[in-house]
Amino acid sequence: MSERADAVVIGAGILGASVAHALTKLGFGDVSLLDKGAVCSGSTRYSAANVRQHYSNEVGIRLALRAVEMFERDEEELGGPSGFVRCGYMVMAPPGEERAIRDVVPLQRSLGVQTEILSPDEVAERYPELDVDGIALACLEPASGYADPVLTTRSLVDSARRRGLAVHEGRAVTGIERTGGRVTGVSTSAGAIATPVVVNAAGPWGDRIGRLAGIEYRLTFSREHEAQLELPSGFGEVPVTSDAAQRFYFRPHGPGRLLVGEGWPKEVEPDDPETYDPGTDDEHVRRMLEKLFRRVPGLRDRVRYLTGYSGMYDITDDWYPIVGAEPALEGYYTAFGGSGHCFKLGPPLGEALADVIAGREPAIDISPLRHSRFEEGDTFSSVWGPGNRA
Repeated sequence: MSERADAVVIGAGILGASVAHALTKLGFGDVSLLDKGAVCSGSTRYSAANVRQHYSNEVGIRLALRAVEMFERDEEELGGPSGFVRCGYMVMAPPGEERAIRDVVPLQRSLGVQTEILSPDEVAERYPELDVDGIALACLEPASGYADPVLTTRSLVDSARRRGLAVHEGRAVTGIERTGGRVTGVSTSAGAIATPVVVNAAGPWGDRIGRLAGIEYRLTFSREHEAQLELPSGFGEVPVTSDAAQRFYFRPHGPGRLLVGEGWPKEVEPDDPETYDPGTDDEHVRRMLEKLFRRVPGLRDRVRYLTGYSGMYDITDDWYPIVGAEPALEGYYTAFGGSGHCFKLGPPLGEALADVIAGREPAIDISPLRHSRFEEGDTFSSVWGPGNRA
């Protein structure tokens, strides 16, 4: 006799964990979470885990607002600790790109984001460690910050497990069973599971799982590099900082440490989730450090390189995730294509999608993230151009 479940969630990264967590909070029934590896063993593991609200469209802003609320109250909302640190988030624009800030900040404020526009002199006054050369304008969100991606994902899964979630690590999905236009179950490396609901939250493997359901998705994969540094004693405070002028970011990484990473727009570094190497190399580290030393000159020759690694973005054509039901296949739902957004947006997306699955009206309308938007020409754009900055 095959196993049975009321819902099967495929993928135990931040999106799959968030959906499973939310479904169990709703008391949806018997929920199973499957991953071919382990919980948080894929792209979520290497996320920079910045939690910010700087978006240029309503759905992104509403989700980000809810995300900050959830991370601030992680024990209640996420089921355990997330390692959230509220240190602020700042975007700095070069000359010619000030409008990206001036155009979007009023919309953010109208929806409830606490954010302020800063001149270069005001940035230098607040953060004297920074050299503001080449910066024309900035905006700062004091309520934003960063979290721990592994701790967050495990808290979501562990809390859901206490409510009855069945977690199957090392169990690959090999087929999605369909009858009469609806889902009836999944085939796996350890046997079949009969279920009327399947959630494809497989991250970079989302397109492959989609093919098992007879649905094609367009994804591009890009390798994203980061490095951890040890700071000299006495170094001042800085927020999570997106340096649009140099296309990189940096943020605190716990006491006495700094995380740096490359930002968009930049050249895609093609990769494949099946052969992906989570390491980095000297050239990427050198490039990131040079950008850091130009922006924070006092760190030159005073930081110690600790480690480096790379994550992977699964990127959709408009840089926003694919989340929602697939009308052509009843009982099949998607939550992947994070495009560099979905650590911070994962918990509120999981909450909203669980409501949709349970037949409830979600507090945030996620229908703009439907897969059919690409065919309908109703896609997203950003004031910053291609990439995941907003």
